[in-house]
Amino acid sequence: MHPMRGVFFLFVLGVALAGPCAQRPYTLETEEGLLGGENLTYDGETLVLEGRACLEREGLFLEAPVLRYREEEGFFVEGPKGEVEGWALSAERLEGKTLRGAVLKKGRLEAKAEEVRLEKPPVGKGVLLSAPAYRVKAEEALFQREEVLLKGFLATPCPCGEDVRLEMAEARFDPSTGELKGDARLGLYGLEIPLEDALANANRRPDLKVPLLLSASESGGMALGVDGLPLPRPGEEVGAWSLRLTLVALRDGSGREALRLGVREGRKGGEVRLGHGAYVQAFFEDLFFAASPAPPDASTPRLEARYAPSLALGGLSLRPFLRYAETASAQGWTLGLEGNHRFSFQEGPFRLTLSPTALLALYHPQGEAYAALGGSVTLAYREGPLSLEAAYAGRYEPLGKEPLYAYEDRDEFQRFALRATHGGLSLDYTLENPLGNRLDRLEGAYEDPALGTFRAGFFRGSYAEVRLGYAMPLPDRACCQALWAAPEMGFGEGALSRYGLTLRYYDGCLAYELRFQNVLRGQYDEATGPSLSVSATLR
Repeated sequence: MHPMRGVFFLFVLGVALAGPCAQRPYTLETEEGLLGGENLTYDGETLVLEGRACLEREGLFLEAPVLRYREEEGFFVEGPKGEVEGWALSAERLEGKTLRGAVLKKGRLEAKAEEVRLEKPPVGKGVLLSAPAYRVKAEEALFQREEVLLKGFLATPCPCGEDVRLEMAEARFDPSTGELKGDARLGLYGLEIPLEDALANANRRPDLKVPLLLSASESGGMALGVDGLPLPRPGEEVGAWSLRLTLVALRDGSGREALRLGVREGRKGGEVRLGHGAYVQAFFEDLFFAASPAPPDASTPRLEARYAPSLALGGLSLRPFLRYAETASAQGWTLGLEGNHRFSFQEGPFRLTLSPTALLALYHPQGEAYAALGGSVTLAYREGPLSLEAAYAGRYEPLGKEPLYAYEDRDEFQRFALRATHGGLSLDYTLENPLGNRLDRLEGAYEDPALGTFRAGFFRGSYAEVRLGYAMPLPDRACCQALWAAPEMGFGEGALSRYGLTLRYYDGCLAYELRFQNVLRGQYDEATGPSLSVSATLR
């Protein structure tokens, strides 16, 4: 008997197996799995199943309108859909034992493969994985239910190109958590950094910031160096490195120079400053120590030791502190407690938020006390595109005494604010310090996705000032190169009071920002003069 004829008899009789395919009128068990369909034709060589035709075995289910099967050559199926090892699957076609143009989806992940061989487990070739945080490609992917083994792996957070990339010869990928593990090389343009036993998460953007610091202040000071340079160690997630180095050269407006050197690992570390305002600092969890042989001002302690743990009890946050300090005007111990509590109530479109705060400090041996009470209240209404908000915040010192040290100083203030937004329109009014240096601000803005954001504001403080600003629309991430600008200027009493410009250049991976501002006349004690800063962040 021809081998396919024996198969044909099995097909007609049916096979009692569990699963969707077993419920079809005709079923056939082969080495490739269980076949099923509603109609059958057979010409002696090719078996044709029509009407919800399917292929099923452990970890695999495929369905298509028509399924053709030859015992020697395998399958030919157009547009199969189904599931493989827990991944939703669709493909252009199935040829023999290979799926061509396959797309696999699981949660927020989508993998495209040039081909997937229906082995146990299935093996994909030329795989591109689209995830929330990375674009991933792999030469080969072994799809298993709990994890995917990737070979020839490369991932990049860049919307265009691969100037910032993570490469692994082999990587284990957990689709349920998005976690990637393996020995890697981190590529930063032409630089490559080996990372042993590295971790990455396809669902979480890496916190990659260029640690270069370059800035100039209004007073003429400058800063140049690296701030928070990561020092990767085995087993850490890419971008979440805890060990970081700081090395910054400083120069103030009077030409006095200093060098700041520090190392930090989470909440542990230390820092040394050499030159003007020299000091040494060390911290470990809630403990802090600092010493300065020549403090730059009267409020900076010559010696300071502090223990300040943070406690959370529901919506209540408490921070007790015990501190010893020596300054030019006082020395001794401080025992204090600072706390705040957040209450929130919502009814329909209305929301009320209360946040009282309090601080009490007791001084020894002076036998004095300092207290600050304050808080905020916000009433908001949101319905569709309309949003209305009224808020008050303030703080006062009930004992009428200034604190002995700057650490616990909480200045008195009052602020009242109104805000209304509807679609791209917004209007804000803020009143600050009505009993002191009063500042009224009235600002309006209009934002359009195609035109950008237009801003206009009227400020009345030490003098009346009008400020104008514009920001271009942010470029789409799919745009590989773009230039963005946000100019601003102010006018007061018939003259230019300030001007500034923020420029950003976007390449395939990074956004480079240059920010310049020159305050010709400030409000009250606002610093005047030019300031400049340069930074770069991951797009």
